[in-house]
Amino acid sequence: MQTQTEIRELLSSAQRRPNRHLGQCFLVDGNLMGRLLDLAELTGRETVLEVGPGTGSLTEELLARAARVVAVEVDPALAALLRQRLGGREGLTLIEGDVLAGKHALSPAVLAAVGRRARLVSNLPYGAATPVLMNCLLSSWRSLARQACTRFERLTFTVQREVADRLTARAGEGAYGPVSVLAALLGELRAGPPVPATAFWPRPKVASRILRIDFAASAASRLRDAETLRSALRLAFGQRRKQLGALPRRASLPVDRGVLAAAMQAAGIDPCLRAEQVPPEQYLLLANALPAATEP
Repeated sequence: MQTQTEIRELLSSAQRRPNRHLGQCFLVDGNLMGRLLDLAELTGRETVLEVGPGTGSLTEELLARAARVVAVEVDPALAALLRQRLGGREGLTLIEGDVLAGKHALSPAVLAAVGRRARLVSNLPYGAATPVLMNCLLSSWRSLARQACTRFERLTFTVQREVADRLTARAGEGAYGPVSVLAALLGELRAGPPVPATAFWPRPKVASRILRIDFAASAASRLRDAETLRSALRLAFGQRRKQLGALPRRASLPVDRGVLAAAMQAAGIDPCLRAEQVPPEQYLLLANALPAATEP
């Protein structure tokens, strides 16, 4: 693992400084990086996706523990540095570009590179963390029926504490939201240790946490349509302080008012509740009721 001094020297050789706009904070605590790798429980047979490899500190560790590593770096200068340092390493595929193809999809080039089955192990850039995780889970759900989609069997990552709180939040808690519901319905979450700001260079303004989400195929198969669930969550949490009974009375709806009202009743959702008070199971029932209700 690279020390802070080594990372500084590597960046200096590339005439670069950490880009806060890209969320470039490098994990320099060897103990915590070891905890991240231990939690990932790699066996040496996996294909691993790493988002934001930076100077390659975690990348080198992953190459020693996995069969293949697909490292995706959006910063051209750091991608060039990685090619110079690690380009000849067996098992490494380096992609220069964004891991996301817009907010709601992973890059097709990335999905093609990782193949049908993969795991994510990353110190996730703060700005990209939530969409990356949500799209990995949704890709895994699609793999149940669509063979062309990647199933991310396990996601092990470091993420800022605010996002970690959202992922682990339960109904009724302030941090509870769409990503909480998706994580609960599609995966099994395991919390790792907290990561203080001092474990990074440059030091961010917030603390982080290590988390792991295992894709739960049997539970995820209960969901009829993931896009319907996302639409329902956007609708419900769009005005999270209002009672859900007001949803069918909105001026603009993606579904017929009567259909929505019937689906809410079928899901057993109390119209007096707000979005943050409804547990994941009822959102699952709501999403499953909507496609059936809108069939010709």
